[in-house]
Amino acid sequence: MQYVPASELAGLPGFPGSARRAREAAARMGLPSRPRGGRGGGLEYAIDALPPAARLALAARLTAANDAQPIRTASVTESRANGTARSAHATGWQKEWQDSVARVLVLFQRFWQAYGGPLTPALTAFCHVWAGGLSPINVTVPDDLRRTFPRLNYKSLRTWHLGVQERGLAAITPREHHRKGKFAALAGDVGAAVLALLVDKPHLSATAIYSAVATQFPDIPSERAFRRALAHWKDKNAQLFEAVTNPDSWRNKYLSAAGSASEGITRPNQLWQMDSTTGDVMLADGRRHAVVGVIDVFTRRRLFLVTRTSRSGAIMSLIRRAIAAWGVPAAIKTDNGQDYVAAQLDAALLGLGIEHPLCQPFSPQQKPHIERAIGALMQEYFELLEGYVGHSVADRKAIEARRAFSDRLFDKEEPLDLRMTPEQLQAGIDAYCAKLHASTRPELGGRTPEQMALRHPIATVPERALDVLLAPSAEGGIRTVGKKGIRIGGGFYNHAHLGGLEGRQVQVKVDEANLGRCWVFDLDGAYVCEALDYERLGFSSAEVAAERKAHQAKALRESKRELKAVTRKFDTRAAIQAIHATRTEEAVAASPNVVPLRRTAAHSSTGIDSITTADTPKVSDEQLAAAQAALAARAEKPAPVITLHATPQERYARWLQLEARVQAGEALAAEERNWFEGYANGPEWGAQKRFFEVFGLTPEQVLGTQAAGAA
Repeated sequence: MQYVPASELAGLPGFPGSARRAREAAARMGLPSRPRGGRGGGLEYAIDALPPAARLALAARLTAANDAQPIRTASVTESRANGTARSAHATGWQKEWQDSVARVLVLFQRFWQAYGGPLTPALTAFCHVWAGGLSPINVTVPDDLRRTFPRLNYKSLRTWHLGVQERGLAAITPREHHRKGKFAALAGDVGAAVLALLVDKPHLSATAIYSAVATQFPDIPSERAFRRALAHWKDKNAQLFEAVTNPDSWRNKYLSAAGSASEGITRPNQLWQMDSTTGDVMLADGRRHAVVGVIDVFTRRRLFLVTRTSRSGAIMSLIRRAIAAWGVPAAIKTDNGQDYVAAQLDAALLGLGIEHPLCQPFSPQQKPHIERAIGALMQEYFELLEGYVGHSVADRKAIEARRAFSDRLFDKEEPLDLRMTPEQLQAGIDAYCAKLHASTRPELGGRTPEQMALRHPIATVPERALDVLLAPSAEGGIRTVGKKGIRIGGGFYNHAHLGGLEGRQVQVKVDEANLGRCWVFDLDGAYVCEALDYERLGFSSAEVAAERKAHQAKALRESKRELKAVTRKFDTRAAIQAIHATRTEEAVAASPNVVPLRRTAAHSSTGIDSITTADTPKVSDEQLAAAQAALAARAEKPAPVITLHATPQERYARWLQLEARVQAGEALAAEERNWFEGYANGPEWGAQKRFFEVFGLTPEQVLGTQAAGAA
């Protein structure tokens, strides 16, 4: 079937002379038509449907043109196939409109099959039924489709029906903007200014950008045109806009993550990754503490440390704790933050033989495992805690708004604000990590991190070496031992081996993962002891005080003995007399006014002779030596001291042994009975009793293990 535009119908028999009037006449006659392709649009009308006189006149007109070729149009089947193929890729609102119109046409076709007759009466009847009119043919219209088309126009329905017959789905697919995204608001210098403002200040609204551009360019499109242009540009360039305005968000959404970040990692401790962040929880002290994390890439084991701020000391404490639990890593990868490139951290890792590769600046994607581990901690654990403030400013404002709304409603059922202490938060995170280590993970082939670690050997380091290299120094590193112990941060750290070191300077290193203990070394680097702040840990310091006094007395006795042994080898009295004689002779020789002493002779009488010749008791050298030895033995004999065990488990095991002796009817010594009765009344007795019952320990297991370790 061939088609011609309305301009070709003008002047034919039965048609007015103008194209507009000819179009109106064709509509009145109900001539079959189709949308006209090419510039200008409009409709084309079927030649075969023209009246015979008009058809003959048109043929004569076309023949008179001589060179005009027969109108060549695609067949209905070909046109419909091409239009359907082009419209199959419609998306968004175009696809929604296409589907809605297609559903209407399907309903009409079913109605027409039942209604019968020509097309025009069927179209009219269907529109009448759609509007709610009565008809012998019932039409069930879905609610969503009726909301889309509250009224159905005869002309629109006819255009859709004939268009689909001729061109397929293309006839009911809305066309895109004729400029295909090329808006005048983003063209030329105006467009450059708009994009510059959009990139430099992405928070500006379209109205603000329009106002700023209007001051520089007099003739610009309307504000509405700007809104459409900006919306279209952001939609088509979402990744580019995110990359230039928020690189961190772009990395999370769009950065290519092909391949495996753990490729080449074949054993535990081959590579660790570390990072720090500020926790999303307000603690009991009114502050948000930092969280330092470390993860073993191969096994996915992880540890976290809660600290006031992320500093090199806290990082070293976490590394020490991880090495003690997992072994020595070959390399630890971190970013180049100030706390991770500190001199003392680099020196410690160099001393342990651990490589320290750094990420490139602003490239957190180079350590993705610790980034995901910290993110999981914040989302899976921190969000459940009291005092949670949100991951962003928007989250925090929303939480504050909810609380304020509750206050306005006078909600008395609002739970109390029971915030955690840093110690409680650390204990909770440790439990969270322990649960993860015992859980299977798909990236580990269905195995747990603990199972992955057990299949490979690890390298260990002596504990004292870790203390020296990785434990951070306390308040300058050098402290003086006082009568109550070593004062650090308002507390006193004590140990029995500090007895005898009062007044001397020592090196002190602290454990930031356990603020209740520190390691003490002398100035030459020799290990002294592990001192504890018993008040912070909640234990009685009376026992360690008694043991320290005994150690102090023993140290002083040994020092005094060494000092006496040295002094016996030197006659101090003769040396002092020689000094006095020398000074006297020098004074006499230097003074010209000194009168020499006269010579004297001994005077005697009967009375004097009787006194000097009287018998006096003589003391032999042997008697004098025996008396001195007895005095020395009496001085060296120490006071009776009960040796206390170092750990609570050993003390409770010793108490159980004494209890067994009492149950057997054996009498205890006075010192043993005093300790036995006093220990049972202390807080440590109850805690250790539950500890032994839970783990099924016996005194022989505890004391036997300790004795074997000491041997």
